[in-house]
Amino acid sequence: MIKKILQNAKSRFSNSLTYKVTMMINLIAIVSCILLTSLYIIGNYQNFQDKSQQIILFFLSYDSIFSTLLSFLLLIETIVKIFTEKYKIKNIINALMLLLAILFCISSTGIAGIISYLSTGITQ
Repeated sequence: MIKKILQNAKSRFSNSLTYKVTMMINLIAIVSCILLTSLYIIGNYQNFQDKSQQIILFFLSYDSIFSTLLSFLLLIETIVKIFTEKYKIKNIINALMLLLAILFCISSTGIAGIISYLSTGITQ
């Protein structure tokens, strides 16, 4: 009986801790994506150098790809939690927020790629 209680407590602790830590990492990645986007927009008005703008777009692209993949994996885990746990409202809200994060990160990846491609110019 004690062995069963310890296994249950261990799995519950590790699942919730892992989920919370990855959600915090995802939140940090999304906030940095928003900050890089705003830094690029501010840089256009403050006349940043072209190389600086390219570096910002480079980091924005890879940060957005990382955030998209992590959000997608967390969305899958949240959908599983909707069907297995009793706190459905919290998990549904998490799923909606992750879906919005996925859409934002995919759009910022596309926009950063297009701007980066256009800013390199035509080379022969």
